[in-house]
Amino acid sequence: MQNPFLLSHSRLAASALLLTALLAACNPPVVDPPPPPPPPPPTNLQIINAECQPATTQALQTLADTAPSVRTVTPANNATNVSTLSGVTAEVSLLSNSNGGNGIDPRTISSATIYLTDSSGAVVPSNANTSGGGDTIVLTPTGTQQLKAFTTYTFHVTSGLKDLNGVGFTPFQSSFTTGATQTLPPASFTKVALGTVPQDNYTNLTIGPDHKLYAATLKGVIRRFTVNADGTLGAAEDLRSLVGRDADAGNPSGYRSIIGLTFDPASTASNPILYVSNNYYYDFQKKMPDWTGKITRLCGPGMTKVKDLVVGLPRSTKDHMTNSVSFSPKDPNSLYILQGASNSGGAPDPIWDYRTEHLLTAAMLRLDFNKVDPKALPLNVKTEDDSGNPAGYNPYASGAPLQLYATGIRNGYTMVWHSNGQLYVPTNGSASGGITPERPATLPALCANRLVKASSLPYAPQITMKTPEADFLFRVDQNGYYGHPNPTRCEYTMNAGHTSGTDAVSVAASGQVPEYPLNTLPDPNYRTPAYIFPTHSSADGAVEYTRAGSSLNGKLLVVRYSTFKDIVALDVSGTGGSVKGSMQPGVIAFNGTNEASPLAVTEDVRTGNLYVAQLNETTGSGTISLARPQ
Repeated sequence: MQNPFLLSHSRLAASALLLTALLAACNPPVVDPPPPPPPPPPTNLQIINAECQPATTQALQTLADTAPSVRTVTPANNATNVSTLSGVTAEVSLLSNSNGGNGIDPRTISSATIYLTDSSGAVVPSNANTSGGGDTIVLTPTGTQQLKAFTTYTFHVTSGLKDLNGVGFTPFQSSFTTGATQTLPPASFTKVALGTVPQDNYTNLTIGPDHKLYAATLKGVIRRFTVNADGTLGAAEDLRSLVGRDADAGNPSGYRSIIGLTFDPASTASNPILYVSNNYYYDFQKKMPDWTGKITRLCGPGMTKVKDLVVGLPRSTKDHMTNSVSFSPKDPNSLYILQGASNSGGAPDPIWDYRTEHLLTAAMLRLDFNKVDPKALPLNVKTEDDSGNPAGYNPYASGAPLQLYATGIRNGYTMVWHSNGQLYVPTNGSASGGITPERPATLPALCANRLVKASSLPYAPQITMKTPEADFLFRVDQNGYYGHPNPTRCEYTMNAGHTSGTDAVSVAASGQVPEYPLNTLPDPNYRTPAYIFPTHSSADGAVEYTRAGSSLNGKLLVVRYSTFKDIVALDVSGTGGSVKGSMQPGVIAFNGTNEASPLAVTEDVRTGNLYVAQLNETTGSGTISLARPQ
């Protein structure tokens, strides 16, 4: 007889096995979880910046025979009813020296060599300067009222004003009479002097991800400032990692002129990564060597980790060089670069030392980091040999990392990616005397490379400009042509050509070229400017103002360096981002006695405070000013 206890136990065991089997059938088998997917491979930009991660711890107007001289002046001699807000601009004739020096020496500009007197003979307090090319004279009276109503003034230039070869100007005088009093609109900001800012030749500035102000200089020093709660700046920290890297006989200190600076979109407060455009040092004097522009990345403690990304960028003999750089909000893996023209009007001329245009000059460039080989840096983009023959880098090649984004932008200093989706670029026009190229009877093979192909191009003769070109604001579209000729790109017609009008001044003010024969058509790819500034404005720095509740919110603020020395506001809320209404001048004025001219501007978006870089080309020095919103 079986033991009943054992029988019961065996039945229980069998039941347990059955239950386990049933549960197993209802539940998926227990397996180890799969390993996590591997991280995506690093982008080229991340590879390039791996070391940044913090460790764990114009041409000549009319050639002067023996001495430079004033050729024309605005207001014209004996002009009447001149605005009391007017300044004086003069076009000049210069000597032609094959060794360079064909420009005004800014060191000889003073109140003794260029000045304005009233009807009593008293000298009017004024600031005088020249253009970056040294081919114009600009005088701006100081003070809010500026000139008196119904008063005769005389503009004087003495032989103490010299060119860069030491030849004095022929003495010159011209008189004009003002009309009724005019006043500027009320300023929207209060200017504040910053005692902690060392005097220097500041060119551009930006607020970093660490909320510090970074200011570039012509000698390659970047100054970093803590921003105090009231908007004033703390003591300057000098970042000198670019200085001394490229010393040569002509530049023994190895200075590098920085124009553009922008931060990597991936930068953080603890790891700011900065990109700068830097050029052979510009000392306001004789001609600078070509192919010496660079794009360089800086990071690490004191910005001491330095990597040249692009070398061999072209430059003019003067102040047209590799200008501002920035990232598009929609394209964080590409750096956009503004590259200045080599000359006044697209063809070689003596003022700009007969330097020709190159494939990459007078353009906006796009550096696509997805196409950059991190192991092959720096990327040398020199497009021609020293004889001007095509050689080396080809921006049209499939897969080329640096390509032409838009062309014909003579000297765009700054670009603004506006919240309305448009890209704006203020651009300097040429003084009179610029020479344009002639469209050849048979188009060269290089025309096949045009960004926008054309089966034919209108004829444009070579001309010498007698009327100064206006300054422009462009809305830049990819592949657009914006009017500065460049024969290496099969671009021959300047601006809008000449299709209507006979009065030279009004034709030029409309963006046409009055020296062209009537019915000279523009290039078929020409894009008209969004706004035309008065002649010799020198429209340079710009920013979209974003302070909520301000009447300027969303307006485009543009710095005028030369004649007007102010910041103006433009309403770009029109159809497609067009300019709506008229320009608001004098939002901030910089017309104090001996005050350096404004060149660039940036906004502290937390407060609406503006910081303005100021430069005095006569002395090569300047400062930074704070402008607080009222």
